[in-house]
Amino acid sequence: MRLRLERRAESDDTVTLGARTVFEDRPLRLSYATRTGALLRVDGDVAGAFDGKHRDCSLPAFPGEHDVTVEVEKRSLPVAGLPSGDGVRWRLLQARASERAHDVVEVSYLNASVHAPAQAVAAVGHAHLDLAWLWRFGDARRKALRTFATAIRQVEAGPYVFAQSQPQLYDWVERADPMLFARVRERIGRGWDASVAAMWVEPDMHAPSGESILRQLSFGMRYAAEHLGADARVVWLPDTFGFPSTLPSLAVHAGAAAFATTKLQWNDTTRWPYPQFIWRGDDGAQLVAAVIDSYDGEVDQRRLTRARDRNEPLVVGYGDGGGGATDDAIAAIVPDCWTPVGSWLAALDRAALPVYTGELYLETHRGTYTTHRDIKSRNAALERALDAAEEACAWCVAVRVGSGVMAPLLTDLHTAWTIVLRNQVHDVLAGSAIGPAYVDVREEYDRADRIVERVRQGALSVLPRGNVTTGPSAPVEPVLDGADYLFANEHIRARVRTDGAIVELGASDGPNVATLANVLAAYVDKPKAWDAWNIDKSYATRHVAVRPKGAEVDEDGLVVRLRIGKRSTASMRIELRAGEPYLRVELAIEWRENHTLLRVEHRLAIAARDVRYGQAHGSLVRTAYPQTAAERARFEVPAQRWALVDDGERGCALLAPDTYGWNAVGLPKGGVRIGMSLLRSPRWPDPDADRGEHRIMYALAPTAGALPSAVEAAWTGYVTPERVRLFTTGDLAVRIVATKPADDGRGVIVRVRECDGEFRDVGLRCGGRMHRAEAVDGLERAIGGAVTIEQETLRFTLPPFGLRSFRVEF
Repeated sequence: MRLRLERRAESDDTVTLGARTVFEDRPLRLSYATRTGALLRVDGDVAGAFDGKHRDCSLPAFPGEHDVTVEVEKRSLPVAGLPSGDGVRWRLLQARASERAHDVVEVSYLNASVHAPAQAVAAVGHAHLDLAWLWRFGDARRKALRTFATAIRQVEAGPYVFAQSQPQLYDWVERADPMLFARVRERIGRGWDASVAAMWVEPDMHAPSGESILRQLSFGMRYAAEHLGADARVVWLPDTFGFPSTLPSLAVHAGAAAFATTKLQWNDTTRWPYPQFIWRGDDGAQLVAAVIDSYDGEVDQRRLTRARDRNEPLVVGYGDGGGGATDDAIAAIVPDCWTPVGSWLAALDRAALPVYTGELYLETHRGTYTTHRDIKSRNAALERALDAAEEACAWCVAVRVGSGVMAPLLTDLHTAWTIVLRNQVHDVLAGSAIGPAYVDVREEYDRADRIVERVRQGALSVLPRGNVTTGPSAPVEPVLDGADYLFANEHIRARVRTDGAIVELGASDGPNVATLANVLAAYVDKPKAWDAWNIDKSYATRHVAVRPKGAEVDEDGLVVRLRIGKRSTASMRIELRAGEPYLRVELAIEWRENHTLLRVEHRLAIAARDVRYGQAHGSLVRTAYPQTAAERARFEVPAQRWALVDDGERGCALLAPDTYGWNAVGLPKGGVRIGMSLLRSPRWPDPDADRGEHRIMYALAPTAGALPSAVEAAWTGYVTPERVRLFTTGDLAVRIVATKPADDGRGVIVRVRECDGEFRDVGLRCGGRMHRAEAVDGLERAIGGAVTIEQETLRFTLPPFGLRSFRVEF
């Protein structure tokens, strides 16, 4: 039967068509042809959805007269089969992304279905949905509604288990259609698997700070518990582009039990050896972990064989833009084999699994550490601003500012964090989304900036005037010595050429550690595939010219002008300030290149074999002299905050507020060349990525036998203006990484970590009068662990590389 629809309404994004009809007392199937996608409603309630992979909606019998509507997207890309680069396929998809809404729904009635023999293999339904990628956030909201509509229809028909991550998607659905959300909530644990909803979004894991990762977990797990009634303890990141070695520590601190990805199956050089394993952090925290073969697809013999051989569930369904499993795919699995992800992971024999400690390095997509530096820089700046605003609010709690003042500040903090967390979704923060998506991101960041500044000013307005930041120290004017400029203060000395290259750098009474440092270099960067994502190893063979155009002393700093390639210019300011143990460099760049990688490279006269890099709430050692294929594949590596090259007698730390792509290579005649990737300029999917004005900062600090704690302290001093701290400690190895009001309003949370790998008896001195303290986890729930108050000091122990949090009440 053909049901003819009439146009009823139209918005900027959708067209609504509908008709009234009478259904028989038999199960039925509604079919609607659409490339863009459509939401099906019967009598105003969501009944299902259509897209290019889901032409049919099978429904139970509901006889009588009903009102049927379809809300058709005017423009949308398919849910699957999306391209990896520019070309005919991408342009054809773009040309076909818009369509006129068809005005016919086909209605048929169902008899007993005949399917191929069902397959006995553990299986779970899924629909991966990027919050933004080749579409914007608004498009993803509509995709989420359609995906949830399809999945809940199938779950209610059952038996079927559908796993859905990302509480941000649930929140969007809850706000857009409370009735649909209520149906989902009613089926949690009964077909709808929210055990994988442990993180607010599926974020990038290289640029977010350790605190951001903990907030992804706390916001996600709390939402799952409070809005879904779910115990979400699986860190489900199928498509994220690699994982730091600190993730087990962070996840376990938040209460997570397991981790799963598929992305290591994308490796371009080596094969990841363990389908399931125990992933161990440096502090001893352990996650049950799985690298599943793929996160979407139909039920076919190749995928079935792979799942059985790897002893893993078959993940069934389409997704990049949502969608989910087809009805036929669900029918192809033995009903009892549908398995919640958390249950499958919990049932693994932990004692039989191999144990792995270290990062999960993805041998592809190395360009995502650098692409769209502007977005990464703004994320980092907001993380630091939130840290300062939270501590100001914590001071307010400590001096017992009234709840009437605190309530709006805490609401604003929550809102700002939600914005930051949403925009850390992997394809956004990694720099691999379309240009229009970044229009939305910049608007969101502008809003977050205003909110955070309002919080900071509001908190400071009720605190004593002494709780303010102080200004920077004055720069020390360089002295011309022949053709070079000499910088010196009480800590370090440096000799700098007029092209900005550093030919001497050392402590005031120490050896020179620089052979030729601070050299800007540019390379042709045209990867064979995945333009915004990849850097090919061969990039270093094709140079782009960088030419100095003069130098002068200005306001006690050396300013060097450079031309890069054919269209870009840079102004490099080198400055040494009184009392600081590092040489500052600031670049103002007008970047207009295409397919060019800009790096700053440092040849260091240091006999080190390894380099230690900062990670999210920790650090990691990698070799500079690779011997294995896996080590050679790490020709570009992710890091944050700093890198340290030190042989015990001489060394150099590189400090950076917002640089994430690095590499280090041992030199044939000794020493190490370490580089930082500053800018790229891919053409797809955003042809304007990285083009424009940039302000890039970093610093070089000579060392001698430096421990990670000393570098962390130097980095904090470099990027963070001085302010009065609520908690302090004289132990450099104990880093206070968060001081914030407790989320439930009871006191203050202070979080600390150990940097150098030794057991510590810790005393934190507090600026407020403490009267009660308890150990808590990352979700601020009370846990075991001794902590005492001795007058103004909080005392506890901290294991090597340990991470601990405490609630303090005043």
